[in-house]
Amino acid sequence: MSLSHDEVRSLCTKSELALVVASQSPALEKLSLAELKKHAANARKLTDKWQGLSGSESRTESRKSDSPDLDSRSHAKQNLLKETLATFEARLKAMESVPTVAPTTSKPSATVRAKAARVARQTTKKDLHRTKQSINAVAAPAPKTAAKPAASAAAKTAKKAKPKSAPVKKTTAAKAAATKAALVKTAAARAAKEGPAAAASASKPVPAKAASTKVKPSTTAQRTQLAGKAKANRAAISNRTSNIAGHVSGKGKRVQAKRDSKGR
Repeated sequence: MSLSHDEVRSLCTKSELALVVASQSPALEKLSLAELKKHAANARKLTDKWQGLSGSESRTESRKSDSPDLDSRSHAKQNLLKETLATFEARLKAMESVPTVAPTTSKPSATVRAKAARVARQTTKKDLHRTKQSINAVAAPAPKTAAKPAASAAAKTAKKAKPKSAPVKKTTAAKAAATKAALVKTAAARAAKEGPAAAASASKPVPAKAASTKVKPSTTAQRTQLAGKAKANRAAISNRTSNIAGHVSGKGKRVQAKRDSKGR
C-alpha cells in the first residue's frame, strides 16, 4: 500500500477504515474463516461502488479536458479497496486450501444414549448378581447334619440323668395352721419385748368374726319399708342417668344449632 495511515484515514469512513485495518497484519492472521468471508464480501461491495464512481468521474473529466483524472480521491479509494479485497481473497484461499479434520466425537442422539444406558444397566445387574452369588457361596455355613444327632443324644442323656423331685403338696388346712402358728409366735415375741400386759393381751385368742347373714323381713311393715328403699334407690339411679343423658343431648343440640347459624 503506497498510502500512509493518515491518508487512508482521510480517504475512508469509519467502517471502511476498520475494513482496511483488518486486512493488515497481525489482525489478518487472527480472523477466522467466517470473518474472512464476511470482510471479503464487504470489500467487494465497496470496490464495485467506488469503481463505478471513479469511472463516472473519469468520463466526465475526459469530456472536459480530453484526458481522464487518475489523481482524484475516488480513484485512490478504489485502488485502496481493491488491494484490501485482494488481501482478503488471498488469505481466504490459503485457509480453504488447508484440509480441516472434522471432529469425530459428535454428540450422540437421545435414542443412542438411551440404548447405551440400557445395555450398561443390564451388564451392571448381571455383574452384581454374579458377585452376590459368589459371596453367598463363600459365606454359606457348613451343614450341621452330623452335629444334630449328637446334640439330641446328649440332651436325652441329660434328661434321663436329672433326678425328679417328689412333688410336695400342701393342703389348705396345713397352710392355715402354719400361718396361725407363725402369727402366734410373732405376737408372743412382740409381747415379751413390750411387757407382761402386752403378753397377756397377745395370749388371748382373737375371737373370730361372726359371719354376716342376711336377715329376711318377717313382717309386712318391714317388707314395705325395704321395698320403698329399693324403689328410692332405683329412682335416684334413673334420675342421675336421665340427667346425664339430657345434658349430653342438650349439648349436642346447642352445638348443632351453632353450626347451623354459621352456615347462614
